[in-house]
Amino acid sequence: MDKLKLCESEYRFAVLVWDNEPVSSGELVILCDKHFGWKKSTTYTVLKKLCERKILVNENSKVYSLVKKEQVQKYESEQF
Repeated sequence: MDKLKLCESEYRFAVLVWDNEPVSSGELVILCDKHFGWKKSTTYTVLKKLCERKILVNENSKVYSLVKKEQVQKYESEQF
């Protein structure tokens, strides 16, 4: 279950996806620029990392979650 352990930037990114899913990858780039000041390459790097960990999926340029926000929050609260 360590895959649910997210650093601060990964968590903020995932929250953005959870709040807007399904979101197009292009719209996600715009949202990340607006909210975090990230460049396109940063957005895609974090997206790729979370997709490899099977937290998010980018399919046909649509991004959505495989892991729900509540699961991550529950994991984090159990770690305390």
